[in-house]
Amino acid sequence: DNKTVKLGDISQQLTPVKMMRARLSIEPAIAREAAINASSDAINRIIRAKDGAVNAPDWAEYEAFDDEFHWAIADATDNMLLVALFDQLNQVQRAVAWGNVTRDTQRPPRSHTSFPEHALIVEAIKSRDPAGAHDAMRRHIGSVSARLFGEI
Repeated sequence: DNKTVKLGDISQQLTPVKMMRARLSIEPAIAREAAINASSDAINRIIRAKDGAVNAPDWAEYEAFDDEFHWAIADATDNMLLVALFDQLNQVQRAVAWGNVTRDTQRPPRSHTSFPEHALIVEAIKSRDPAGAHDAMRRHIGSVSARLFGEI
């Protein structure tokens, strides 16, 4: 039965652009669900991760907080299947994308485009605005993709 797909196989065969297209398909929907279902504790976890990324002293810590930010949004959906889908997407992303990224600064600059993009996602989730959360996440993933790999 060839219907079972292994993450290791995906990571070796998926291009960064296809990986980002998968994120564009799934993460905006996750943000929409988070805006509908997030508890106040879940929103506070998202905010802590957002703030941690802004204040990170280096790229490694930024990546850890960015990871936590996106994971906290998935967790805020209160839907185990969406969390599991996100977790698989995230594992593949780590294997496919970040090995290809080179950094020319020690830490994210204050002008890093992800900071205001993350803030817009948080505001939409806090405001219980599913369409706004969907659109803000879509713009964010598109922006990250364009910055790292060109337009998709």
